Amino acid sequence: MKPLLDVTDLVVRHGDRTVVDRVSFRVDAGETLALIGESGAGKSSTALAVLGLLRPEPGSSVRFDGRETVGLSGRQMRGVRAQFQPVFQDPYGSLTPRKTIGDTITEPLRVHRRPVAGRAAELMELVGLDPALADRLPHELSGGQCQRAGIARALALGPRLLVLDEPVSALDPSVRSGIVNLLTGLQDRLGLGYLFICHDLPLVRHIAHRVAVMAPGGRVVETATAHALFTAPQDPYTRDLLAAAVHHARPTV
Repeated sequence: MKPLLDVTDLVVRHGDRTVVDRVSFRVDAGETLALIGESGAGKSSTALAVLGLLRPEPGSSVRFDGRETVGLSGRQMRGVRAQFQPVFQDPYGSLTPRKTIGDTITEPLRVHRRPVAGRAAELMELVGLDPALADRLPHELSGGQCQRAGIARALALGPRLLVLDEPVSALDPSVRSGIVNLLTGLQDRLGLGYLFICHDLPLVRHIAHRVAVMAPGGRVVETATAHALFTAPQDPYTRDLLAAAVHHARPTV
């Protein structure tokens, strides 16, 4: 069975600096692949390249459901992009401040000229938001509610893959578990694939099926099932990364 997302030899450069260095991975339907590593390792640049928001170097390949997306025109990419959507870290920054929640959620439908009537309420109910909030502005909602609205917007076009870039790291700890439970429930219900970028390793261990580890310099040094990676990491960098996370989590005395 072909993967939903198949990334091969992805290279991204910022000026003369290589930030993603020949990265390869796949995401299957219904699977969560977590991309972990230190800040600056190239995780977010990888996500932006997958979404077509950064131009990879020649020789890079990003295939969605078997179709190569690198090199597509803007019009061609627009049609493909409906199938994979982002959810960003900042729940307020990802929403338009002067648009109501309902208008923001249904904006992708208008852009792609799809029916809008009734869809805001349907999508809000799907993510556990009261449809009565549709006329509110983002600043009138909590961070957790705004992130649910952002997820609803991402689901508006019926995508098969979500690219989740630190989707709960900006939220209060008391609401993180609700968003995580929402994401896992949506995956089970809709068969979504997730590319999940995260630095919270306990969360990764809980939510991911497989994990790819990016080292400084933008290289993937190890990919394994979550169980295998957390119980028997193979690469020295992975072992150091996990050890540092355990040390950081220890309470001071």
